[in-house]
Amino acid sequence: MQHKFKKVTAMENTTPNDLTKLAGWRLPSQDSRGALNDCSLIIATYRRPAEVIQLLGKIDALADVPGEIVIVDGSPEETLGREARSWGAARRLRFDLVYVRSPKGLTLQRNVGIDISTRDFLFYLDDDAAPLEGYFPNMRRAFESRQDRPVGGVGGSAINEMDRPINRRWRLRLALGLVPPVEPMIYHDCGTSTPTGRIKPFTGVRPVDCMPGAGFALRREVTKTMRFSEFFYGYAYGEDIEMALRVKSKWEVVWSGDARYEHHQAPGGRPTSFSKGRMEVRNRYFIWRRHRPGASLFNRLRFYSDLAFLFLMDLAWFAVRPWKLHALAHALGLAAGGVETLIRPPRFKEPPARRRYEMESAGQPAMAVANSNQ
Repeated sequence: MQHKFKKVTAMENTTPNDLTKLAGWRLPSQDSRGALNDCSLIIATYRRPAEVIQLLGKIDALADVPGEIVIVDGSPEETLGREARSWGAARRLRFDLVYVRSPKGLTLQRNVGIDISTRDFLFYLDDDAAPLEGYFPNMRRAFESRQDRPVGGVGGSAINEMDRPINRRWRLRLALGLVPPVEPMIYHDCGTSTPTGRIKPFTGVRPVDCMPGAGFALRREVTKTMRFSEFFYGYAYGEDIEMALRVKSKWEVVWSGDARYEHHQAPGGRPTSFSKGRMEVRNRYFIWRRHRPGASLFNRLRFYSDLAFLFLMDLAWFAVRPWKLHALAHALGLAAGGVETLIRPPRFKEPPARRRYEMESAGQPAMAVANSNQ
């Protein structure tokens, strides 16, 4: 079996037309049966080569697959590029397989995926997710589910995270009224939603405010006027909520109960407890003030009281289990984020949505590397 890869050696540079070139390669499909040719899957990843290869294998085993898969790798190593290329060369692909190296940062990598992909519907899956049979066609059909308002975003259902007990922290927050008992994927004026464990698996689609970050999709037309906010950097806590709320302002956002996947959270590539605590405050505040600027006094009190309660819960947990240093680190992160937010509230002006990236091989002479496997 013969495959030709276009490979480049430079990581990135700026082109005369103001597009940043990124290294990468594209491997065209050889058998498009079962492919949704108007759909691209974008996988933004960082130092998780094993998870990405496993995800590719699970997608390849499905009856229906996206017409294009774009891997956007923020890792400094080239391990994933080599392994993905070998994986693609060893089989008769039903989808175009694209690999591109990118500066790291989840929202930045997702924006790179928008620029590099070529199809009309953009699916996103975390590298530690596993789509179940029917996931992709059900996500695609959900875009046609509303007649009154065009659907711009669709969330999938992480079936293993639904209808399960929620942790003590969530139970206390709900019991004390710090968080109202709204349905999951509904964003309340107090600046939060509730866990998907509170809802049973369902069929059909329902209108919502948010989309789960591990599995969702956008209509390409949405990206002509908005991109993922690069206010969120690195791990990017809350970036999925913020993007969904912006999409919701102009389009319909729905949650598909039939587009099911499993989400097995990989331990690697995650922030420290301190960093996560700091992000929880700053990012939550940023989203809340941007999208709920007219929140009532009561809901403002709820927002601040909830953060204070989380801080006290961490301290109490550390007090009774002093060997649990992650609880102390998280509390210190919450405190640091709170002080920073009081001194300098986070603000960010979104630049106009435009294409910023292309693969260096696009429209350029490049060295072709042939690989063959039987």
